[in-house]
Amino acid sequence: MAKFAARVGAENKADGAKGIWQCPIYMLLRGSWTRLGRWAAICVAVTGVWGFSTGWGQGAAAGAGSASVPAPNVDPSTIIRLGRLLEASAGATGGAEPGAGLLAPSAQPSAGRVVVVANAKDPDSEPLARYYMAKRGIPEKNLVIIDAPTTADVTWAEFVDKIFNPLRARLTKDGWFSAYVTGQRDSEGRLQYVFYGNQIDFLVLCYGIPIRIMNDPARLAATPLTLEHKELNTNQAAVDGELSLLGTLNSPTTGLVANPLFGNMNPDGHTRGLVVKVARLDGPSPAAVRGLIDSALAGEARGLQGRAYVDMGGPHPEGEDWLKGASATLRRLGFDVSEDHEGSLFTWKTRFDAPAFYFGWYSEHPTGPIAEANFHFPPGAIGIHIHSFSGDNIRKADARWVGPLVVRGVAATVGNVFEPYLHFTHHLDLFMEALAHDQTTGEAAYCALPALSWQEIFVGDPLYRPFAVSLKDQLAQAARAPGPESSYAVMRQMNLLQAQNRAMEALAFGEMRFNQQPTVALAFALAQLEQSLDRAEYAHNFLTWAAAPGPVARGEEGVLAEFARWAHEHNERATALELWARALGAPVAGREFLTAVLPEAITLAKDAGNGDLQDAWQKQWDGLNPAK
Repeated sequence: MAKFAARVGAENKADGAKGIWQCPIYMLLRGSWTRLGRWAAICVAVTGVWGFSTGWGQGAAAGAGSASVPAPNVDPSTIIRLGRLLEASAGATGGAEPGAGLLAPSAQPSAGRVVVVANAKDPDSEPLARYYMAKRGIPEKNLVIIDAPTTADVTWAEFVDKIFNPLRARLTKDGWFSAYVTGQRDSEGRLQYVFYGNQIDFLVLCYGIPIRIMNDPARLAATPLTLEHKELNTNQAAVDGELSLLGTLNSPTTGLVANPLFGNMNPDGHTRGLVVKVARLDGPSPAAVRGLIDSALAGEARGLQGRAYVDMGGPHPEGEDWLKGASATLRRLGFDVSEDHEGSLFTWKTRFDAPAFYFGWYSEHPTGPIAEANFHFPPGAIGIHIHSFSGDNIRKADARWVGPLVVRGVAATVGNVFEPYLHFTHHLDLFMEALAHDQTTGEAAYCALPALSWQEIFVGDPLYRPFAVSLKDQLAQAARAPGPESSYAVMRQMNLLQAQNRAMEALAFGEMRFNQQPTVALAFALAQLEQSLDRAEYAHNFLTWAAAPGPVARGEEGVLAEFARWAHEHNERATALELWARALGAPVAGREFLTAVLPEAITLAKDAGNGDLQDAWQKQWDGLNPAK
């Protein structure tokens, strides 16, 4: 935790972020810290006393010499009236959490505080919204239907007139925002309200709501804001990122806005109230979106089970550090983790069974097992791949990353709709750490996000809590009704015991559960543990069990191949060939897998002097690669 707090502080300092926390008036308020406290500071802030060219105003990139957006034209008496109202309301808090008693998103998100937005012009939007609401028990009154364009891309004028203003007005009318209605508009045409609280845990945009706001050079030329970093001098943005500022007055449209939730594992009520957390239920088709919803619910009901896969070898040390951090957190939680450091993605040569977590970078499109049309993630899986344009067309099933991941069954992912620049994408180590602190995926996404009003989107059910079911409860359920997926919970418990130097307990526990529900993955884990304890003869027993003929489930062919390599390395060469034979002969072994591994198996058979297997596998290879 300390390192994340240090990172946030250092980044704000390094990037020139000043914001409300360095506003002189706020500093005076902080000195007395009356009942008015932080909420008076918000009142001051939203009426334009601090310039949005700095701070969580104009994000991490604005320089000290940047011009400020002009303060909104609000009568000073409004500030006095609001101050009195806030002071009276704050008096009810009785020394509780700062912001308690006022409208603020809850510390524990709930279905009753989720607002769902559908597009009346898309015939699939409202049915999907209602499907989600029924599954999560979200009240009917929380549904907001707007008349928005049906295109993925919109202009700024369309966004303001058809999405932003209708939502700001409706959410205030329905009591989600507490605000003073000024009756004015800012220079961008947005309705100007002075806000002093919101109680939205998540704003969920359903399939059919536009995704991207296109750059508007005319607006860009008209803005008085000039950024130090020219790359950020753009007003193209994700719709979701702009809606995060629905409760913020006079936010800039150029560049980005620093996220006050970034790196904060336990934000207080005031901090939560600064941002409207936005999620999106979207993807290549309505069926895929239903699958996205169902995957989260299934993962939450049984507890997320499986392994983790982390694709490293990207172009920048910062991104590598994030992935290393995410991998370390997963190991700390007991998950088996496979890491690839080659710079390419996981290939058919490596196992890719039960990917409960997939984190990676830096490829434009999926390759390897994830690219296979029939590949499917286990229920509740979380998959994220860092790429500049990972979410620029989320309604295509075969391009970039977000769309393909949704079609293949993930419950949650994130993406970038335009070039975000690495530092401003989701920091995956923070995302994984937030999940480990039992945050929902929606909360974790905002904890990992440095900037708002920028290019990032979160796709998935924001209420999904992957660790809602404890490992203890998973194991108890597996004892009552064991299934193939339960072996991954068993391996997780074995890993945690080994981390406590209790290897023999881990071995005894694993063998007991193996007798109840034997799987190739668990046999491999037990063989490796036996070997590490210098019990090669017992490791051999698990090898021979795995090599015996029998059905092979999808994904097990890769485990068998990796088991065979391990056996060969430990001088179990005859058994290694038997494992290869089982893997290569399995009906689930597809063309891509066979093409990737057959040359390796043929060479091993030749080296072992097993001409029958060598000839059989050579014929198999020739059948896949006929002579031209």
